[in-house]
Amino acid sequence: MCAPYTCGIVLTVVGAGLVIIISLGGFVAVPKIIVSTITDNVALINGSEQFERFEVVPVIMNFTVHLFNITNPDEVLEGGVPRVTEIGPYIYTMEQKRVIERIEDDRLTYHIWNLMQFDPVGSYPNTEDDFITMPNVPYHAVLGTTEGDFPFLMGIINSGVDGIFGEYNQPIATFRVGDILFKGVPICKDPVVVSGVVCTVIRSMLPDIQNMVLQNDGSILFSLFAYKNMTESYRYEVYRGIEDVHDVARIIRYNNLPFFQYWLNPNPGEISVCNMINGTDSGLYNPFMTKDKPIYAINPDICRSIRLDFVREMEYEGVPGYRYTVDESMYADDYGCFCLNITQGITRENGCLLKGACELFSCVGAYLVLTHPHFLFADEAYQNGVIGNMPDLEKHVPFIEVEPYTGIVLSGGKRAQFNVFLRPIRGITATQNFRTVLTPLFWVDEGMSLTEEFVDQIKDELLLALKLIDIIIPILLSVFSIMLVAGIIMITRRKLNNDKLGDNIPTSYNK
Repeated sequence: MCAPYTCGIVLTVVGAGLVIIISLGGFVAVPKIIVSTITDNVALINGSEQFERFEVVPVIMNFTVHLFNITNPDEVLEGGVPRVTEIGPYIYTMEQKRVIERIEDDRLTYHIWNLMQFDPVGSYPNTEDDFITMPNVPYHAVLGTTEGDFPFLMGIINSGVDGIFGEYNQPIATFRVGDILFKGVPICKDPVVVSGVVCTVIRSMLPDIQNMVLQNDGSILFSLFAYKNMTESYRYEVYRGIEDVHDVARIIRYNNLPFFQYWLNPNPGEISVCNMINGTDSGLYNPFMTKDKPIYAINPDICRSIRLDFVREMEYEGVPGYRYTVDESMYADDYGCFCLNITQGITRENGCLLKGACELFSCVGAYLVLTHPHFLFADEAYQNGVIGNMPDLEKHVPFIEVEPYTGIVLSGGKRAQFNVFLRPIRGITATQNFRTVLTPLFWVDEGMSLTEEFVDQIKDELLLALKLIDIIIPILLSVFSIMLVAGIIMITRRKLNNDKLGDNIPTSYNK
């Protein structure tokens, strides 16, 4: 046992030293090591785990389709209000790969390849053999486009509708689900003289219409999503994050261009906000995210960049993260450049769509209209146009959840609804009684979530290091601070005792 004074000095010196060491190590050195480790692991370096995960996406991806069934088609054909019921889900598993084409300095070029397969278990009791009654999408796509581009043909098309669309020769039709989604619905299968002329015109438009494919016999197959399955996407060029880790996966060029060409550029020589390419392909984000900064991703299906803002902290399978979503301004078109002014229907006086809707003609080659599912955030004129809408913020808003230190996506959902205006089409007898109404066709949820294996890897490699700072370091700092305080108390007490002894010594003795 050491003397109290000596022990006090030892405790003070050792405690102070350890407090300084732990403070510098725990709050300066260790965080720097973690930041450096994350930086090294996040960059897309060939041969690294991050690069391998970027090539073959280690997540569970589902492409879920919800179709709207019209329950009163005869009434709608006579001008009645459509009554719709959501049918689904029809779930397709999606295996995704990024096929690397070129690596050069801090840049990476690739295209995306998807393999989609119907999931009968996840979709149960729904099957691809179900039947759905809905607006006849190829019918409205062909006739609407012809009306706009070749109005002089409308007089003869009415008599040739049967030869163009065959058994699907009505503006509202019943389809087998698997056919309309992926397998395809035939048009121009047995055209005669009049319909043959129209089909020739349709074939000339095919390069600009992603949903139609020419067959060897000259017929055309229309499907909603076949273009997404086992086909190559446009080319992406992105930063690898070697020079600046905050740029990792950020898109430089898409389809060999640094901007989109789908939307308006009101000022000559300037690229509008609508055509700007911002963010990533939504598979990865930059590390060290903060709540005050939005994140961006492009969605090729709707030909635009999407802004998502932080809304709350969350947890996915024990991994803390940030949740980001869009708001009402997504389809507000505050900049005016999303207004193509070519889609006929319920519009403003200037021809632009009302709040919460966006034209898609320049994107998909058909007069489709984009909204949130169930017309969430949309103008009441659209919401009240059909009976059966049930908008739900949690179910229908697009979102993404990200681990903020690494930028790894934990889960997410690209959610969008595609609609068409049922309206009288000039010269087409079957449409003349239509009430003009924006009618929902389907909404999709392209969702993803991390695999259990990858979640465990994040916990082992990242969370343990963070716990070192959040738990162990404060505990050690508290213990060593107690040592420091105890030493100071012992020294102070010894000094006070010595002062008292000095006061009690007799004066004569002091002399």
